[in-house]
Amino acid sequence: MSTVLLERDDAISLPDGRKLGYLIVGEGRPVFYFHGDPMSRLDILLEKEMISKYHLQVIGVDRPGFGTSTYSPNRRASDFADDVRFLADHLGIDKFALLGVSGGGHYVITCAARLKERVTRAVVVSGASLPVDTKGMFRMNRIGFTVGTWPIVGTWFVGQQRNAILKMAKDPDAFMKSKSGERFLKNLPKEQEKFFQDPELRDLLCRTMAEAFRQGPDSIKALIHEVKLMKRSWEVDLSQIPYGIVYLWHGKTDTNVPVSNAYKNAKDIPGAHLEIFEGEGHTIVFNNAEKLGEILNS
Repeated sequence: MSTVLLERDDAISLPDGRKLGYLIVGEGRPVFYFHGDPMSRLDILLEKEMISKYHLQVIGVDRPGFGTSTYSPNRRASDFADDVRFLADHLGIDKFALLGVSGGGHYVITCAARLKERVTRAVVVSGASLPVDTKGMFRMNRIGFTVGTWPIVGTWFVGQQRNAILKMAKDPDAFMKSKSGERFLKNLPKEQEKFFQDPELRDLLCRTMAEAFRQGPDSIKALIHEVKLMKRSWEVDLSQIPYGIVYLWHGKTDTNVPVSNAYKNAKDIPGAHLEIFEGEGHTIVFNNAEKLGEILNS
């Protein structure tokens, strides 16, 4: 008999008038989840089984310009910690864990420094160091980090990415059989192809990626801004993070975010628990859900 999980999709008004979108799934130990790029709060729907088994309350939060969160053109990475603090207060949550995947990883580290009195665990899966080390990235990612922040060219490049994702989300079966779908799969690392060959998982991935771009031009600007922030240095002092609360997971063969980023973060974060997964790439969060649930619920 499957468990029916509580789901609540909502948004709050922040002190500066912006909206902050979030999705809550489950009941239990609170965990704030930070999505990758281009993804959204809907990512957490991919981990319902883990959420149920380990009695977690996972709150997926859209960063500004993604999903239902208002775009903020001049924001810093550290500003997101203030948004998370406000949301936690709004929800009546004092202590909480953090989980970030890929482009959400450095926000976990930033929040662990800025909200250290409230964070119990901080798990970074396939996350970047700042500035991100792009050496070893697969071709399309490397191109994105190179031209994605260029005037005009960057807007065109991300716009093309948005168009492909929206087309895929509209009719995943037809897209995968098209020439555009063939090119899309060809440009993916091999380990990720299987996720688009599983209809249920593929459709959820399409849904969360399409949600990232729901704001049209502002979503394109938001993703470009994310790339700009990843090319900058840390805005917080990593030495101030409480000893031993950060867990760094990374696949040895990751070509989305090369493993060198994890080694660099482990060196700079006090007592970081570094685990490198041999023979795995960027999708380790799917392959090790039970182990992740145990850490988040400890």
